[in-house]
This record gives sequence, structure tokens and C-alpha cells, in this order.
Amino acid sequence: MPNTAGSSTESAAPTLKELRDQAQQLAEMADRLSGREIAATPGTQPPCPPVEDARTVAARLLQRVGDRVVRAQCSYAEGPHEFADPFLDRLHTQFLARNGEMRLLIPSGLLRDEEALARLDELAASGAQIRISPCELPTATVFDGRVGLLSSTRGAPLTVISDPETARAMSVLHNAVWARAVDLSSAHAGWIDDDSAARVLQAASRGYTDEKAARVLGLSVRTYRRRVAALLDRLDATSRFQAGVRAAQLGLIDASA
Repeated sequence: MPNTAGSSTESAAPTLKELRDQAQQLAEMADRLSGREIAATPGTQPPCPPVEDARTVAARLLQRVGDRVVRAQCSYAEGPHEFADPFLDRLHTQFLARNGEMRLLIPSGLLRDEEALARLDELAASGAQIRISPCELPTATVFDGRVGLLSSTRGAPLTVISDPETARAMSVLHNAVWARAVDLSSAHAGWIDDDSAARVLQAASRGYTDEKAARVLGLSVRTYRRRVAALLDRLDATSRFQAGVRAAQLGLIDASA
């Protein structure tokens, strides 16, 4: 991911499409790494020491958290959530218990999983900052921008990323997506089960006039406007466009519809 690794704080903020492209590159890299066997050529010495496994790296990092503040940048892929994985679940729990700083990006699909939401609430109560990603990311964690744990889309064991440039690239990408993500608290208070809110947001995002939107929804214009105003406040948005963007990030509406 050369473009990500070469990013600077002075360059223009990446577009959502660029972020999605970089996330796809990261996911493809995870696939390549998980399928690769590192072996020395016959008759030669291994070019480097054996790569550490994820458990060894995790144990060392957890010990380090007890001595100083360590920041973890985490993300989960779409699909079945990872909280049932004893290793990842224990790693997150122990990391937060040692006062580590965690930023976790999740896909909007997890908001429809009651078990996942319950676990996210526990992580948030333990100090994790959680946001909903506007683009799909692989399951990964970067510690202090120096070492990473990366999972392939095939569900292979976590791969250790010890190369500093690659780990930094993962950290830069996480920072860029984090700046575009929506806080998990915005998704609470019954968003997923509130079909009427989703319908109003969908109508507003399509650029209908208030009169047409009210007619489509079977509401009076006054009621429609009152609901739109309430939803803008609920999403902490200053415009209908911004509300539509945030609603799409939360998975409340189909942005392509």
C-alpha cells in the first residue's frame, strides 16, 4: 500500500472512494500473507528470524501496556463478528483492563446483531472508543503504529505485521477512516428498529420536495418537516445532505437507492 504509507498530514484528505480502494488493498494483502509459506531456499540460510505468532506478540504488548500507554487501532470486517473468537475477545478485554487506549471501527452490519451490540457496549464501558466505518475494512489491529495483527477475508489465523512501513500504512488508513466514521452512540436509541425514521431519511436523501416526500410517506407537510428536524438533531447533522451521509454510514438507508 505505497500510497497510504506515503501520505502526509499536509496532503489533501482522501476521498471516500480512495479510502475504500486502500482498504481493499489491505484486505488483499491479508489474503496474500495468510496463504504464503515463509521458507528458506534449499542450501541457504533463512533471510530473517522466524516470524512471531499472534499470541506471542499479543502477550508482549499486554505486558508493555502495564508500563506505559499503548494505543490500539482496531477494525472488524463485514460478516460474522469476531467477538466469539476467544483470543481476540481476551486480547481486547485484557488490553482495556490495563488502561490501553482503543479505537475500534466496526461495519454497520454489526448494529443488527444483538450479541455484537451487547459486546460493543461492554467494550465501550471499559473505555473503548467505537465508531461505524463508512467503508469495509479487514479485521486488523495496529499497536502504536508499529506492529499489527491482520486477518484475511478467508478467516485464516491472524498474521503478524512487523514491517514498520506496512504497520504505519495500516495506522494512517485507520486514522483517515476514523475521521469519516460515525460514533456508535449515534446508532443507539432504537435506530435499527425505527422503520419510520429510515423512511423519512430515505425520502429526504432523494432530494424530494417536502410536499412530494410528505405525500409518498402519507404525512402532512408539517409533520414531515417536524420529523426531518428531529432526525437532523438526532444525527447531530446541520443539513439534510449531512444527515443522509450519516444515515448511510449507519446502514439506515441505501445510499445507492
